This record gives sequence, C-alpha cells and structure tokens, in this order.
Amino acid sequence: MIIHVVKQGDTLYSIANEHNTTAETLARENSLNLNESLVVGQTVVIPQNTPKLGQLATNGYLYTNIDESILRATLPYLTFATVFTYGFKENGELIPANDEKVLNIIKEYNVAPIMLISTLTEEGSFSNELSNKILNDLDAQNVLIENILTTLRQKGYFGLDIDFEFIYPEDREAFVSFIDNITTKLNENGYPVIVSLAPKTSSTQEGLLYEAHDYGAIGRAANAVLLMTYEWGYTYFHLSYMFIKIYQFF
Repeated sequence: MIIHVVKQGDTLYSIANEHNTTAETLARENSLNLNESLVVGQTVVIPQNTPKLGQLATNGYLYTNIDESILRATLPYLTFATVFTYGFKENGELIPANDEKVLNIIKEYNVAPIMLISTLTEEGSFSNELSNKILNDLDAQNVLIENILTTLRQKGYFGLDIDFEFIYPEDREAFVSFIDNITTKLNENGYPVIVSLAPKTSSTQEGLLYEAHDYGAIGRAANAVLLMTYEWGYTYFHLSYMFIKIYQFF
C-alpha cells in the first residue's frame, strides 16, 4: 500500500496518472466522491496490484431508514445487503418492510439484496411466543413460506435470512425442521437461505439465546449461517458476521 500526501493542485485524476491507476479506483478505495476537492496534506491510499489471497463475501445489515449517503458509501464494499426486517403474524401473513427505496439503491451497485424475516415485535423485542406458534403449526408455516416466495420474486431479492432469537429450548428440533422446510422450498425456486445465529462457546452453553440453536443440524439444513458476533460486544464493537458455510447460487 502506498500513501500519497496531497500537494497544491493535486486532484484524484492527477494522482491516478502519477501512480498508474484510475481516479475511479482511488475514489472507491478512499470513500471519496470522484470530483471532490482535495485538501493539501490530506492522505490518499494508493492500492497496489498485489496477488489476491482468495475470495471474500461481505454482508451488511441495514435499516430501511438508513442515511442514503452512508448506504452509497458502503455498498461498493459489499457482496450482500440484508434489509432489516420483515415480520409475520401467527397465521403466516407477512408484515412488510418499507424497502422499495433501499432496494433500488442496492441494485444500482450490483449488490445482492437479502430479505430478512424475524420475530421482532413492534415493541422492539424478539417474541418466542411467535416463533413457538409458527414452528409448531405446519399450515401457517407453509403460508408464510409462500408469502416469502411471492415477495422474493416481486421485489427481486437474492435470498432469505432467518433471524429468530430467544427461541424456547423445547423448540430446538422444530426450528431445524422449519429451516429444512423453508430451505427445500426456496432452493427449488432458486433462492438460498441463511440463518443468523448467536455465537456459542460450546454446544451445552446455557441461556435462552443459545439453547435452541443446534449448530450442526442448522448447518446441514440451511445453505449458510451467520454468527452474530456483536452479541459479545454490541456497545463497543462494529456489527460483524462470519459465513461458516458457503453456497453457490450465483
């Protein structure tokens, strides 16, 4: 990596010519607007054409009311953008998200939008009563799946993320069966399914956040999982996830 210190008269175009790259690359790598005026003494990172070590998929969660400038500054670095959140009722009816604006912006950057369903209530808490109802009512479950498929098609989502938290321990196997059911049906229609999971240090870890999450069974049922590592430091650390099972749906 090379650091260029801006001199009087420098522009992204002149710096790019000096370092055999493009102004577009410098703007992207430094989160700058292409025609932004530079300040003397400002530093600009010059990326080097070093061999790539491998492939990386990146994902970010976003609320539908996200500041547009932040969204646009972040999207060039994402593979997926997950829109938080769709809800649902006990009968399988979807509670929609006001996602039209952010979806249009996401697609401008050729980032794959992910639809998310959760058991989050209007009061801002996850409902284990709601998850209990849908996990143990196959008819309502299938209605929910059909409604999800309709939304995926109509809005051009790439796939689905499931974020059910604080599930009752006795619903552990029902949760896996639900994931298997929805993954089978969505895969048949070309959509992958991701499951968001709380990070655990062992399979026997106690606590309502952890006990219903059977890592092995969920990993076999879903196409991919995300570990919600911010559970270990939400106040002080950035939201981060890690894929532990990669899928091929491109």
